[in-house]
Amino acid sequence: MLANFFNSEEFLRAHLVSFSYRQSKRYEQGLKQRLHRSLPTYPVAFPDLYELTEIRKGLSLFRKWMIMAPARLLLAGPVLTYEVVVLSRLFRELGPDILHINNGGYPASLSARAAVIAGKLAGIPKILMVVNNMAVGYQRFSRWPDYPLDRLISRSVDIFVTGSEAAAARLSTVLNLPVHKIMAIHNGIVPRRATACVAVTRERLGLADFEGVIFGVVALLIPRKGHRILLEAISKLVAEKRINDKELKILIEGEGALLQELVEFVTNHNLSDWVVFVGNEENIFDFMTAIDVLILPSVQDEDLPNVILEAMSLGKPVISTRLAGIPEQVIDGVSGLLVEPRNVVQLAEAICYLKDNPNVRYEMGRAALERFKGYFTGKLALSNYANMYLKLFGDKK
Repeated sequence: MLANFFNSEEFLRAHLVSFSYRQSKRYEQGLKQRLHRSLPTYPVAFPDLYELTEIRKGLSLFRKWMIMAPARLLLAGPVLTYEVVVLSRLFRELGPDILHINNGGYPASLSARAAVIAGKLAGIPKILMVVNNMAVGYQRFSRWPDYPLDRLISRSVDIFVTGSEAAAARLSTVLNLPVHKIMAIHNGIVPRRATACVAVTRERLGLADFEGVIFGVVALLIPRKGHRILLEAISKLVAEKRINDKELKILIEGEGALLQELVEFVTNHNLSDWVVFVGNEENIFDFMTAIDVLILPSVQDEDLPNVILEAMSLGKPVISTRLAGIPEQVIDGVSGLLVEPRNVVQLAEAICYLKDNPNVRYEMGRAALERFKGYFTGKLALSNYANMYLKLFGDKK
């Protein structure tokens, strides 16, 4: 969504925008790739609490946790105070009417929570916080120390915005928010163009002569994305002799901590004829244009995945899980298929069904594109945010 804000000429004409962010080389590289227009930026250098307490060698995972958890708890207060001081000075200099805090899940990052307090101290008229994932409640012992800060955050923020109704309901419950302090605005994207045609991309991927159905996964290779469940589903289909290597390929894009483990699973279960790891694709839209179906078998910590919106914008059917906001994106049986998280049998059946029914794939892809145009364009999302800004100020420009 930030790219939508920063690259929209119409939005920048209507709003004087500046952008403050926690400084890091990785983030700035991504910003340069996504930012196509000039706007004032104010990077701030904050200590990384994780790096400050990380113990890299010599201890078991449990012992590391036993040492790092108290250390982070002890350091959180001083780091938070420092960040509040730095940000409140910056905000007083800038004097914005609205502080728009973009964040991942909840609890928010320490710097995002510091921004709320700093905004209040700096006298910013309106503060909103975007929460892009499902909030974590207080069932976990690790969340108990956050409770006083959460109370302060919930009182200081004028409105919380989530990307899905599911995330809004969860956040409202966790923070005990009144109805007027929370709103769901679906994220939107501006589709990027493919730089190569389907034939060229498939040839590069070694599939120039493949005539079967190509399923693609676009996700970090980490546990919550559910790659292991997908591989178990493919192993099941192979064992039952319901698929052969001439009619189906699974292309797994991306890198991450589970790469070696997943490669070993494919090798040990003799799945190399069906499953191919392609690494990081430079232009993900080239890759997604070349596949027939997107699979996102996530098992936790999702909200409204952008990769699903990207697939929909290309007219691709989607197989995913009934998790968080995904059912608000994919209409089961219409624009794709939804299965229960971690359900190997359901996932295997969904893959087989779309493999065997080309007409269904076509109709679902068409429905996905229409749904994208109606609900998930970048222009529509920006319009919804602009209307929300006006509502914050009582509909006065």
